Amino acid sequence: MSTTSVVRPPAIERRVRLAGVLVCLGLLIQLLTLIRIHPLAFVAFILIGCPLVAAGLILYLSSIVSHAEGRGETGQPI
Repeated sequence: MSTTSVVRPPAIERRVRLAGVLVCLGLLIQLLTLIRIHPLAFVAFILIGCPLVAAGLILYLSSIVSHAEGRGETGQPI
């Protein structure tokens, strides 16, 4: 009987994937709010769509920086 082990992706890959999901979700909300011309659509654009895109960008940049800090100047793990 063979046993299969579940291989988890590295932490940076999970964080970059989550960042991509946040950005895509934010852009989708922004796109949907542009279809309807209404004051509440603008409020949703600003209060929901923009923070999701910003959170995705910040998460992406922080994951890249934290991954780079974990390595020395030679690119090898510390």
